[in-house]
Formats: sequence, structure tokens, C-alpha cells
Amino acid sequence: MTRTIPAPSNGLYRDMEDDDNPRGPERDETDTFHQLVRHLVADGDSQAVKAGRRARRKVAEMAPGFVRQPVLRMTTADIVFKASEQARGYAA
Repeated sequence: MTRTIPAPSNGLYRDMEDDDNPRGPERDETDTFHQLVRHLVADGDSQAVKAGRRARRKVAEMAPGFVRQPVLRMTTADIVFKASEQARGYAA
């Protein structure tokens, strides 16, 4: 006697989804990555302590002389672009 696979009732994808939903959300790859980084940081910190130093945490410590790009600041002033000026006939 052989077993037969039950025929899909909602379509194969829908049946697989219905079977998976009770299991809840799955952990994604970022959790594994963050766990790896935590281990690397802890290992680096312990090695720095053994060498009589401390781990660098600021950009200025890690890359002396590095110049950061300016931060985009939002403004409340009215900004009028050249294209909209020309479309409205305000062009000089």
C-alpha cells in the first residue's frame, strides 16, 4: 500500500504558507551578523587589554585626519528651483 500526498486545497504556495504561519516569525540573517560582530568586538577588546591598550571607538581615533561630509540640514525656508521658476515665467 502506498501513501499519496494530499492534493493542495488552496494552491501549493498557499498551503505551504498556511503550514508555516503557526511557527511564527523567523530570525533573519542580521541577527547572525550582529552576533558575529559582538563576538569580534569582545575578542578585539580583550586583545587590546592584553596589549595594554584600548579599542578605538571614534572615527577620529580610527582614521586620524578623516574629514566627514557635511550633514544635510532640512530648512524651513522656501526653496525655488530654476526649473519651476522658468515654468512659471519668473526666470531672469
